[in-house]
Amino acid sequence: MTENVLSSVPFSTLAQTQVQAAYPARYYAGYDTAATQPTPVTAWYDTWSMSSVDGLPPASQLLPVSFADWANTTGFRLPAGKAVQNGAIVDYTAPPLPLATQAARALQQAASTSWATYGMYGETPPVVWQSYLASLRALANGTDTTSTQLPTPPDISAAAFSAATHKASFVQETAPEHKSVSNGPDMPDVSAMRPSRAASIVAGQGA
Repeated sequence: MTENVLSSVPFSTLAQTQVQAAYPARYYAGYDTAATQPTPVTAWYDTWSMSSVDGLPPASQLLPVSFADWANTTGFRLPAGKAVQNGAIVDYTAPPLPLATQAARALQQAASTSWATYGMYGETPPVVWQSYLASLRALANGTDTTSTQLPTPPDISAAAFSAATHKASFVQETAPEHKSVSNGPDMPDVSAMRPSRAASIVAGQGA
């Protein structure tokens, strides 16, 4: 009897009924159930309006959200800044990255800037840049175990301006000098002659 009733219900209605039974609260917050709490909210689900719940964690691994909280998109249902702790959703500020990770990222950026400003022109970076890069390297590889923050980066704008000025003067000093050719005491002035006449004189002297 039950089978006959179910077979008469359209598939879409049956699927929706099954979804509502599996996720009775409708609105849920997703999070890493194995992580130490507070753990960030990783997703918000309106399960009843989803075209498919395939791959969705079961309701037991999600945190139900009330309609009022779901509708509050300015203070509650936010893309970041919320976490799950002891069965409730709380405000959350992610902890800073480890200092070594911060240093590794800063070193990558600093090395790129140093190369673009100096290295690619065959110039040695100033001492302040060498010291900055060395400090970041020590933090990134764990050699420096006493510092608690990243070193202050050099003034990139000033460094780039100084390097650009230096390169401009270098090009100006080494540019080949343009010299005009003047006629010697025994060389007739061929500039005013017709091409055929000038060519014959030059050819005759060359012979």
